[in-house]
Amino acid sequence: MTFRRPITPTELIYFPMRDLAPPFLMQMAFAGDGRIDPEALRRAVAVAAEANPGARLVRDGKYWVDSGVAPSVRVLPHALQYPALEADPVLTSPIGPTPESTVEVLLLTADPVTVVFRIFHGVMDGMGAVMFATDVFRALRGQTPIGADEPVADAELVDRVGAPGRPTLMQPRFRAAVGHGRQDPGEPRHLLRHRTIHATGRNALERVAAILASEGGPISRIMIPVDLRRHLPGLRSTGNLALPLFVDATPGMTWQQIRDIKRAGLDEGRELNQMDNSGLTKLPPAVGRTLARTLNVLGARLGRNLASATVSHMGRYDLDDLAVPGWQPTSVRMLPQHSVAMPLLFALTEGGGRTELTVSARSGRGIPQRLDALLDRIVTTLEAELPQPDHTPATAKPSLPHPDSVAP
Repeated sequence: MTFRRPITPTELIYFPMRDLAPPFLMQMAFAGDGRIDPEALRRAVAVAAEANPGARLVRDGKYWVDSGVAPSVRVLPHALQYPALEADPVLTSPIGPTPESTVEVLLLTADPVTVVFRIFHGVMDGMGAVMFATDVFRALRGQTPIGADEPVADAELVDRVGAPGRPTLMQPRFRAAVGHGRQDPGEPRHLLRHRTIHATGRNALERVAAILASEGGPISRIMIPVDLRRHLPGLRSTGNLALPLFVDATPGMTWQQIRDIKRAGLDEGRELNQMDNSGLTKLPPAVGRTLARTLNVLGARLGRNLASATVSHMGRYDLDDLAVPGWQPTSVRMLPQHSVAMPLLFALTEGGGRTELTVSARSGRGIPQRLDALLDRIVTTLEAELPQPDHTPATAKPSLPHPDSVAP
């Protein structure tokens, strides 16, 4: 039978974001030393997509349907332009080869040779992206992909498991650690910046959250996406299965206090309450677009946001386990999608004794300079607090909580 599943209310919110915050893609970059044969990569992508039909989805009315067509593989003589990735012409380009495409793979042949998985958030969450990407590398090694072919996403899972409480009230009243600034015509509306932290260790997410709270307003609301698959062990789905856990933090709060709040929320399953915490899913598309634009204006001009930041940890990776014949990975980086309602979206990964930190930020007057200063502080703090490289292998298994934001 053809793989088919309903488009969830969360996913419907993401469609207008392709116009409001283009290209609105999660992008996962695996850089390495050596060479990857383009035709071998195309075959591996096709094999992995057969095992993960969520990588071949197209919209059919109210449903996602397996097109049977593997994601395209584009080969480009290009190197990603770190650290100011918002200026990179490849990362900012639309997904292809058609407007209906939801997943594509890039092979960038300049040094370092990099494989980039570009995924419309409407079909996958971050864990889904990891499942597909790591299966592509398995196929490149001649191994059988693990696969994820269950047509389950957030709405169905919450219906099965149930929600223990009420949704969090969402109001645009939270400040960002970089402040706010009017968006001038002709200037980038979003920034995408990267830093490498030469240390790894536990609780990097909580440490970043504590820094953000110290730089924010009286209360900073930190959104921590949680992988819902933890509630149905063994579930193999690449669909959107992440909902937010909210931590309201004040200046001076320690990372240990933030960790304890997070743990309590996970123990209680509070993320299950957030299937529709904003009410956006009940709005007609035109009204939803207008509200999204309004939220962007409130954030940029007045510094009033539904949340202060999203902080996601995409897990620890054993880089040797990702290697393929002729190519050895040196880093794994998640590049988050842009947002109009969220001022900052951070994504962390760990591997090879380093932590890779990437952030999407709503830009505006003074934001680039303040963002760079904030990133510098995060790097300095984490390198001081986590001074010893941590080579704990995880075989590319993301830790909890994990990948994505469910806010537009």
